[in-house]
Amino acid sequence: MIRLLTVLFLFVPTIAWSAPVQVTLFPASALVKEAGKVTAVPGEEGLSAITLTLPGQADPSTLRFDALPGGTTIVDVTWTSRQEQNQTALSTLNTRLQELKTQRNTIKAEQEGLRGRMAFWQTQNKHAEKDLTALRELASEVSSTLQADTLLLLKLDQKLEDVNKLIERTEKEIAEAAGHDRKVWEVTVLCSGEPPKELSFDYTMTDCGWTPLYRLEARPEKKTIDFSWQARVWQSSGQDWSSVQLHLATMQPDFRGEPGKLPPWEIGLRAVPRAEYSSADVMGKAMLMRSAPEAVPAAAPQEVRHTTYAAWDMGKRSLPAGKTRVLSIKNETWPAVFIHVLRPSLDPKAYVRAKIHFDEPRDYPRGNGLFLIDGATVEQRQFSFSGKEATMFFGVDPFLTCKTILRDKKTGDKGLFKSKQTFVRHWDMVITNAATHALDYRLEEPSPLVRDERIKLNLTSTPPGVQEDDPDILIWEGSVNAGSTRKVSVSLSFEAPEDLDINPGWHW
Repeated sequence: MIRLLTVLFLFVPTIAWSAPVQVTLFPASALVKEAGKVTAVPGEEGLSAITLTLPGQADPSTLRFDALPGGTTIVDVTWTSRQEQNQTALSTLNTRLQELKTQRNTIKAEQEGLRGRMAFWQTQNKHAEKDLTALRELASEVSSTLQADTLLLLKLDQKLEDVNKLIERTEKEIAEAAGHDRKVWEVTVLCSGEPPKELSFDYTMTDCGWTPLYRLEARPEKKTIDFSWQARVWQSSGQDWSSVQLHLATMQPDFRGEPGKLPPWEIGLRAVPRAEYSSADVMGKAMLMRSAPEAVPAAAPQEVRHTTYAAWDMGKRSLPAGKTRVLSIKNETWPAVFIHVLRPSLDPKAYVRAKIHFDEPRDYPRGNGLFLIDGATVEQRQFSFSGKEATMFFGVDPFLTCKTILRDKKTGDKGLFKSKQTFVRHWDMVITNAATHALDYRLEEPSPLVRDERIKLNLTSTPPGVQEDDPDILIWEGSVNAGSTRKVSVSLSFEAPEDLDINPGWHW
């Protein structure tokens, strides 16, 4: 290895940026594939050196090279970190920043000149040896000159403030384009055999990724949901990605090559807990949101299934460093079954529920979802889904309500010697439809569950409830016409030995 490094230092390789040709964006990283022509510098012992420049956010441990032609093999790879002031995405920004700083210096020089001239004119009022006419003329000239210079100075102050804001904005764009810092990796590859003229390799990097954006609009009258899925993508490599084959992966990759070691299973005395305090790292990053859809429509994205995740082939896309872009992934109309869910034990409101069934499994990663119903916004909340069936809610329908009316509630003793205690409860649930059309409903109440075999329970309802697999819930389904009401009556009674301390539950 020492001899290889000695050979390495004898080379004078040409340093160049390769061009990304394919990028797979994960939620908080990217797998970047680069390819391009390279210039190998010959050295001792038949070795040759190629030097590559990679973003500072690249992970050296993930660098992988494609097969080299012929008998060429890679002998050694070394990484060196250095500051890079002119990455491709930064050269324009650096030039703009320098021009703004020059403009700021010019404004400051003009301001100093004005202040000096104003100070000169102000000192002219101190010469008392002038006659009265000359003093009047001087005072008039000083007044007009100072007034003009003061107005000009105020304009320069405003101009300086505007330039400082532009400088601050440009410095922020530079920071976004280059990530947390502006370093790059200088990678030297030592090869044996015929020096390659082209090189293809891939690596992972941070300071880039994507997040899903969903829009789901329920249309109960049409029995459909309009679904759209977009992706907000960004990258801060310091290098613009131009016409790369872009893939969006639904989950973060795991690059571990082997499983972890099993820790020993020790059985002993329990350690006394000790309070520990730690400060959480601040993970949020301020990001200038200049989101804009692709100007040129691209082909519809195609889903590509992998062993542990799904990816969407977005085709060839360009993504400038430091900027955020919104790409469209999918637009669909889902057939759905709508029903109004009522839970009067909690509140009298009716919640619009939709059930969807897909022929094939779907996988939608967690992201921000905007939920609407017939054009009205319901709320924004996190949305994700995996599988064939989905159930989701679209807020409250104010035209359908359910009111609980208690008809009877009592407790007492029973039997010749009062050896039993009894509980009786009768109540009605009245559903009111104030809409101009009939509405389907699903009424849900908690089912009383007996936790002791000595408690005997009797429950009846009119109309009878719907039988489902969940024993914890009583369910009634039906339809109520426009401007009408429907009533569900429930009778509950149970008895238990007198010596049992009965807790009838929260619903009593």
